[in-house]
Parts: sequence; C-alpha cells; structure tokens
Amino acid sequence: MKAKTIVCSLAIASLGFSSLAFAQPAWRDANHDAREARQDIRDAQRDLRRADTPREAREAHQDLREAQRDLREARVDQRDERRDDFRARAPAFHRGDRLPPALRQNHYAVTNWRGHHLAAPPAGYQWFQVGTDYVLAAIATGLIANLVLGS
Repeated sequence: MKAKTIVCSLAIASLGFSSLAFAQPAWRDANHDAREARQDIRDAQRDLRRADTPREAREAHQDLREAQRDLREARVDQRDERRDDFRARAPAFHRGDRLPPALRQNHYAVTNWRGHHLAAPPAGYQWFQVGTDYVLAAIATGLIANLVLGS
C-alpha cells in the first residue's frame, strides 16, 4: 500500500514539475508574435499582387493593414518585455563589468545628463539609465566606468 502511494505521488509530482520546464519567458512570446506578424504581412502582400478583382484587392489591403498593426504592437511588446526583464531581475552592476548590449540601446541612453544631475561623460562614454540607476559605460565595449545608484 505504501509503495502504491509513493509511486502515485511521484507520478503526480513529475507531471506538475514537467509543466514548469515548458514555461517560456514573455519576450519569447513577443518575438513569436512579431515573427507571425511579419509572415502575415508577406502573405497579404502576395495576395495583393495576385488579386484579380477590386474586392480581393480591398480585402488584401485590409489584411495588410491589420498585419502591420499587429507587427507594431508586437514590437512595442518586445521593447516592454526587454525593459521589464531587466527591471525584474534588478541586475547588480559593478565597475569593470560589462553592460549588456541590450541595455546599450538608444532608448536607455541619457542625452540630458545635466538634467539628471550627472557629470559630463568623457569622450567614448555614455550614461545609460537602467531603472533608477545610472551607468557610465564605454560606447564600444560596454565596460562600466562609474555607477550612480538610485533609490
């Protein structure tokens, strides 16, 4: 009787833990949505080229507009998921480490460093904002030279 209970509980536990192995990060879903939207755009463009009647052309135009809207939404989701991913993990930065390339993109760059009460970056360096932290990193390599940690 005990052996049967143990085997059943192990089977149930293995089924429960196996579902965790299939969990995907949210950014993968956003990437998948963007890939599908690009394929839909290609399909709609092909349908538009092959349209024989004005009605088919109108439907293809409508499909193309919807696919383009879906692609815009997927790109916004991708950007938001990347930002949320780094905010959720709260990366710990240290001088001498490298800032990940995803955080060296233009939307993280601080162009108004005076407005953020930061020192002027030396040539070849740029301030980047990650959450409430500011990181001074080399533009080419991402090598962190200075940190200003926010609250």
